[in-house]
Amino acid sequence: MPKISNIQDKGKRSLDISGLSWLKKAVGSDLINGGIYLLAGEPGIGKTTLSLQLLAELAKQNIKVMYLPTEQSMSDVKRVFDRLHKSVAADKRSRIEENLYVDTIDDLKMLPWFLSHQILPLEKEYHGCQVIAIDSLQGGGLGTSSGEVYKALMDFLDTTKGLGITTVLVNHVTKRGEIAGPKALEHAVDCVIYIRRALRLRPLFVPKNRFGPAMLDPIVLTMEEDGLRESPHVTAQATTVLGYSGVGDEFAEAQASVTIPTFSSPPGLSAPFLPSKKIKQLLKVLGTLKDIDVVDLSYDISCYLPGRRGYVSALDLPITIALLSSYLHQDVDNRSLFIGEVDLTKQIRPPERTYLAALAELIVELQPGRIKKVYLSDKSASELKEMQPDENRPKVGDIVEVHGVRDLETLLQEIWPDLMVT
Repeated sequence: MPKISNIQDKGKRSLDISGLSWLKKAVGSDLINGGIYLLAGEPGIGKTTLSLQLLAELAKQNIKVMYLPTEQSMSDVKRVFDRLHKSVAADKRSRIEENLYVDTIDDLKMLPWFLSHQILPLEKEYHGCQVIAIDSLQGGGLGTSSGEVYKALMDFLDTTKGLGITTVLVNHVTKRGEIAGPKALEHAVDCVIYIRRALRLRPLFVPKNRFGPAMLDPIVLTMEEDGLRESPHVTAQATTVLGYSGVGDEFAEAQASVTIPTFSSPPGLSAPFLPSKKIKQLLKVLGTLKDIDVVDLSYDISCYLPGRRGYVSALDLPITIALLSSYLHQDVDNRSLFIGEVDLTKQIRPPERTYLAALAELIVELQPGRIKKVYLSDKSASELKEMQPDENRPKVGDIVEVHGVRDLETLLQEIWPDLMVT
């Protein structure tokens, strides 16, 4: 056996993916020849889009690549391809179409045969393919107890790795956010690319990477008509949203930070001095919003209550908006004020009139100019606008914008309209 000093490092050959700079940044390098990449995410999140984007990026460099759908027909794949490349220059599209091969496979047990009979023989049209994407493993019959299918997949991957053929495996996740299939699959791959959903945003992170550092702070993408693109939005690590406890001459401050835990760490919830049942209820309500996935995240929540007063239901809304702000990586105007209880149906309930009177006094007399916009139930908006704490002072509606909203969806549409899925 050779000594460690006698072993030569031959280095790793790679395939250029500079055209997808955000993906290269995420995985820490170009695509490694012989590497096994696992792309995971819930159904409909953009895994097929990303797979075809990646293959097209290589195909336009005259690199032969293969896409093997197990759940989609050829015509389905063609429709996705046409959508992604309808604006691509004719010469680039021609190169992509020349080098991107598509075939179907219904059973993953056939993968070793497909490789040995359709790709490796010199006389076959598919010979020379340097990347093979399988979309998806579930469609090919890989379940947690599919020992025979898993063995065939491992034999296939052992061969492709030895030959320097890169493999991209597309995989679903369970309702709990865990990667579907045998746990051993995660250990067998070199790199795990995980995509989550947040309205039109797609946070992407890499919890495992043998070719570079793991990326636990996600790159935030947007789902566009022509594919996934890095989001231009500024990432907000922690956010502060103004509310009001109903008494006193200061505003309350709700702070939240939503993070994705490492793959080996459980999600957590830290909300000191706040009612745990109420916070869990608010998180449950968030989970009912369209395209919001709150599973397996970690939450740090705090709320500054002037004078150490107790929690009141009108603080539900600022805490909820602070959570969404951090989750969506979107800032909130620090001159906006959010008021109201959030019920289980996502409705924003109106505060009592005594609360509104105290709020009007705070806005007009105690801290004039501090607030620019107020968001509260549409049942209370008109009343607050007309309130005039002192006849020598203006009405609330004369100095601030009062926005009446019915529910959380309406409020999201107002404060972050560009994120809403159309």
